[in-house]
Amino acid sequence: MTDDEYLEFSIAHKRKYSIQHLWYQEKDDKVTIGLSDFLAKEIGEILRVILPHADDELDVDDEMLSIWTADEKISFRIPFSGLVTEVNGEVEITPDLINDSAYEDGWLIIIDPHELDMEMFLEPEEYVQALAEI
Repeated sequence: MTDDEYLEFSIAHKRKYSIQHLWYQEKDDKVTIGLSDFLAKEIGEILRVILPHADDELDVDDEMLSIWTADEKISFRIPFSGLVTEVNGEVEITPDLINDSAYEDGWLIIIDPHELDMEMFLEPEEYVQALAEI
């Protein structure tokens, strides 16, 4: 991107973010994970999504999911351990749900973490600040 170009994206509140551009939303002791709208807009059209299976056990730093675009494959590792309780099979069938609705219909997986400190993630304002420094 050149200096006179800009990227328009949204940030959802009531979520935490990682510097890897994933969002995390805790509810009923489970964590829903999705791709931030910033990254969805930055990488362009998402062509394929590979998710784990429900009931998969993930350990810290295991590959959690991958996203394919026309130019690259991006893999994401999980920063905590847990049991995958649900996957959004709709995004595997229709990956552009992530581009269209990163914070609603485009969610990726739900995990029941074994141990998790949500403080390891950024607040929305901190995430925006981190993006400004990139």
